[in-house]
Amino acid sequence: MTAAPSLVTVALLVGAVLPFVPVAGRVAGIAATIAHEVGHVVVVVPFGGRIQRIDLHPDGSGEAWVQLGRVPHAIRWVVRVLNLFAGYSAPLWAGVLLVTGVLDGSRWLPVAVLGAIGLVALLFVRNWFGLLVVVGFDALALWVALRPSETTVLVVAAVGAFFVVDGLRSVLQVARWLLTGARVQTDFHIAAAELRVPATLWFVLFLVVNGVAVWLARGPLLAVWDTVVAGVRSLL
Repeated sequence: MTAAPSLVTVALLVGAVLPFVPVAGRVAGIAATIAHEVGHVVVVVPFGGRIQRIDLHPDGSGEAWVQLGRVPHAIRWVVRVLNLFAGYSAPLWAGVLLVTGVLDGSRWLPVAVLGAIGLVALLFVRNWFGLLVVVGFDALALWVALRPSETTVLVVAAVGAFFVVDGLRSVLQVARWLLTGARVQTDFHIAAAELRVPATLWFVLFLVVNGVAVWLARGPLLAVWDTVVAGVRSLL
């Protein structure tokens, strides 16, 4: 199912602006937090790591309680680094996949992304508030899968753009915290305390790794970017 290009462009712009809307942006940000915490699960569990639980909080924050005791010792440090980088990377790349699926007219790519996030979250979220939010997220995924329409395409476009922009905003916020020396607990600060490597260095490595990923995927990403830019120009 597809939607008119002009409507898709409007949906993308709405999603891109939403992170900066005071109340609505914070509420919608919980969905990005779900993707963030699920990112930790996806890179840890396949190597033998265990997720005790995921907690989601009304202020938009979340926690994934990870145990790496069963991960083979030889690769444990690699898995620890992957776990560190996955949180802030997950919303960005999930958003890119959602937007790509919409622009390519793919029905199943958005369904696979939303379904994977929703299912993993449902398995590991333990607090009541988090479960209520995840049930709502899963309802969205089921709606997109079972009742595809022009409306679902526009919603997925908005969600994808929101994930990308909110993910970039979160990364810039971490950069600001590091520059000002704010006393916060991000994934980078937690890793710094555990592995005795400065949080700033972890953050720089995070940027390098994602930069390499962007370079490797530059063909499809540039095609998506050109389509979005062309849509915005046409709309204006």
